Amino acid sequence: MSKDYLLVVDDHVGVRRLLCEFLSREGFCVKEAPDGHTALQIVREEKPELTFLDLKMPGLSGIETLNKLNELRLNIPVVVMSASTQDKAVMTAVRNGFVKHFLPKPFDLENLRLVLHSLISDSLKTTKL
Repeated sequence: MSKDYLLVVDDHVGVRRLLCEFLSREGFCVKEAPDGHTALQIVREEKPELTFLDLKMPGLSGIETLNKLNELRLNIPVVVMSASTQDKAVMTAVRNGFVKHFLPKPFDLENLRLVLHSLISDSLKTTKL
C-alpha cells in the first residue's frame, strides 16, 4: 500500500466520492474537500503529494484556489478537472507550470490511472534529486 497522500477538491459530492473510491483502490490515502477554502486549509496542514482540483466551484473558484496554492510555494502538483476545455485561465496556468495536467470531465478512469501514476512517479523522482 502506497503512503502517497492525495487531495480531491470538488463541490460535487458524487465526483469526490468516485475519485476518492478510485484513488483508494489504486492504493493511495485520499482526503477530500468540498471547496477551495477547505482545500487550502488541508494543504497548509498536510501537504499532499498531488491535488485534483475542480475548476468550477462556488465561492473560491478552482483558478482562485490554484493561485492561492501557488502563493504558498509548496510545489504540490495540481491536476485541474473541468468540463470546460477552453478556459483561458487554465491554459495560462498550464503554460506557466502551475497545473501538471488537465483532466476533462467526464473523465475516463483508465486515462486517470495512467496520468496519476505518471505524475506520482515524476513527483518521487523530483523529491529524490
